[in-house]
Amino acid sequence: MISGLDRVLSRRMWFIPDFSVWGLAGWSEVEFVTAEQIGSDVSILFGSIDIGNDAQQVLFENLADHRGNSLPQSISAPVVMIRPKGAETAFLVGSEAVTGFKIARDDETAGPVMVDLLIMEMDT
Repeated sequence: MISGLDRVLSRRMWFIPDFSVWGLAGWSEVEFVTAEQIGSDVSILFGSIDIGNDAQQVLFENLADHRGNSLPQSISAPVVMIRPKGAETAFLVGSEAVTGFKIARDDETAGPVMVDLLIMEMDT
């Protein structure tokens, strides 16, 4: 049997100070259908494009915590908490994956935004 204290001690946690967020969120995705005719062959093509800028893709393996330790390549059940260092803030785009996450800043800020990240591995 696992006690409550064992559950608290079993999860891992990393603090990443002064993380620079430069990505911007792509606010919309447009889907399209087009028809193409070459000779007697007709093809119908389907696609989608993002309108807006790209969010910043962050992989856990590329991060180091405040002690200089590298994070693992994958984290099961990760939760990323963002702590802004000023008036400007950042936000997650979508949900966290086992290998990383996407983060973006507000498009009205003048440049990159500095934040602290707290990454936790939750019990599954």
